[in-house]
Amino acid sequence: MTYPHADFIPVQNILKVKGKEPVVFEIEGKDEGLEVKIPGGVKYHNTFRFKVKNRKLENLRFKQVVKKGGLTIRTTEVDLGTREPSESEIYEVDTPEDETPGGWLTRGVYQASTTYYEGDQELFTARWTLELTK
Repeated sequence: MTYPHADFIPVQNILKVKGKEPVVFEIEGKDEGLEVKIPGGVKYHNTFRFKVKNRKLENLRFKQVVKKGGLTIRTTEVDLGTREPSESEIYEVDTPEDETPGGWLTRGVYQASTTYYEGDQELFTARWTLELTK
């Protein structure tokens, strides 16, 4: 994990799989990658929670890339908007609903990264592992 920018602090990623309890991944203060297990062929979405400190951040967005065997399988980009600094407010952004690939051929471990940007400037990158299960 690359440590966050002084003005942007990722707090949590909440994985919401349809029909299951949400799984909360703490990001703030972690220095190791996350390991996420999710069944194949299910609908899900994420909620990203973050803080903005010191100055207004404009054109915030994140880009998530999932790879298997070095090949990009899926890329997702979400606009996070413009956010004002706050000592106490935690911003939340939901991703659009998506569906994991299904079937035995898609099961296995994938390498992923989530990068947050202000315009073209990289603020934070988290590398993590995704496992599609039965």
